[in-house]
Amino acid sequence: MPPIDRPAGRARTALFSRKGLFRIHAWIGLVLGYLLYVICLSGTLAVFGHELAWLGDPAKRVAAPAAGTPRMSWQGLYDRVAAAHPDLTILGLAMDPDALRRPAWALVAGREGDLRRVPVDPWTGEPGPQKAGLDLHLWLRVFHKQLYVVPGVTGVHGALIVGALALPLLVALITGLITTRRWWQAAVTLRPGRSARLFWSDLHRFAGVWSMLIGILICLTGLWYLVETAADTVGTGFTEGPALPRIAGAQAQAAPPVDLDLAVARATETFPALVVTTIIPPRRPGHPLVLAGRGDGVLLRDGTEGVALDPTTGAVLQIRDAAGLTLLQRWVNTADPLHFGTFGGVATRILWLVAGLLVSAGILAGLIGAWLRLDRRQAGPRAGPPVRIGRMRIGALATILPCLGLLLAAIHGSWVYGVVAARPKLLPGEVASIGLAPGEMAILAVILAALAAPLPLWLRLTCRRAAVQSPPSSSPDAGRSRRRLAISAQSSGGG
Repeated sequence: MPPIDRPAGRARTALFSRKGLFRIHAWIGLVLGYLLYVICLSGTLAVFGHELAWLGDPAKRVAAPAAGTPRMSWQGLYDRVAAAHPDLTILGLAMDPDALRRPAWALVAGREGDLRRVPVDPWTGEPGPQKAGLDLHLWLRVFHKQLYVVPGVTGVHGALIVGALALPLLVALITGLITTRRWWQAAVTLRPGRSARLFWSDLHRFAGVWSMLIGILICLTGLWYLVETAADTVGTGFTEGPALPRIAGAQAQAAPPVDLDLAVARATETFPALVVTTIIPPRRPGHPLVLAGRGDGVLLRDGTEGVALDPTTGAVLQIRDAAGLTLLQRWVNTADPLHFGTFGGVATRILWLVAGLLVSAGILAGLIGAWLRLDRRQAGPRAGPPVRIGRMRIGALATILPCLGLLLAAIHGSWVYGVVAARPKLLPGEVASIGLAPGEMAILAVILAALAAPLPLWLRLTCRRAAVQSPPSSSPDAGRSRRRLAISAQSSGGG
């Protein structure tokens, strides 16, 4: 006879048994599934954020050049921006020689330090209108990284929250694989012609198996972002490379700057593998001229390698290549390409896009499957008393309220940080666009609709589960009656 305080047939499940791991997997999906879906889908779309922004904003597109047309030089880019905006300070230039249909960019600062970007046609040298705030690519990156929970707005860095959510996603992926019987069959099984519950179950397992390896890699790098942000928060952040040299004495005094094309020539002569994509002029006396881009290092983000030069003489002061990085500095610059799949060009980005879509689809399929299983259980012959959706336990509120609060913080932070704080302080006659272009806003509306679509399902599923799990009566007499009935049934069944 089983103990009195445990009903018959309810044997205790070991935590690390297959059934225990499945309960952990299901709990993560039902409680954190919607947040994980939002983070996964936004990060997946951020992989092709530049292309989405290019599609939605005409200012990010340039006409195809005629055959034999030379690209504008770096010094020509600097001169055209300086002539068009003499009251602005140029803080940086960016021009990718592999991007034929994208403009070059100049990062400029206004009279009160507000930042703006100026697009320039790399073939004609024609500057475009100033742009302030975030474009669609940056919006997706900030949203995915920290859900717009910005320290200056909320006092908390959202990367601490998003990074921490990488751990339950990692556990869900691993426990899902362990508890999937014959996972090699699940990788090739989809039965759309059968019941809806069976189809969504197949899709859940199919997506999990095919996205497993890349999903685990994304989770591990997401946990690294948690460590990195926590270190920055307490003031012990990790350096991305060797410290830049400082120029002392007479060389630090104001003098005519070196021609940028000459500086690029000297940099590539010293570091032949370097492809310069960014130039950062010295911010103040004593700072070097930095030319950054892509070198011969493997699995490093763009801008890690480069050359630092004397801004007046053009003398090479420092070579910043992969060989000069410590193991930790190399990992700091490797996590980003691994997380977004940018290390192998378009091929790996497409692979990461497919894996991210599979993870997002797997989460959504798991929620729909849970809803259908709940329907089946309530419609069965032993359904018991009708479910009261309004009767929610404290656990349901504890699940729903933090999620809704985080979403409200994301909406508030995106407005304060992405729109209000980005408004430029213009001089008379200056014109600058703020935020997203109309085409980018249309694409963003579709993205937000996809992110918000599962929210009603998740809310109703959470409420229904709480109502089903809530007993119709919580009185001590009712509990003792149920235990006596269970003991009596066990005794009569055993003779």
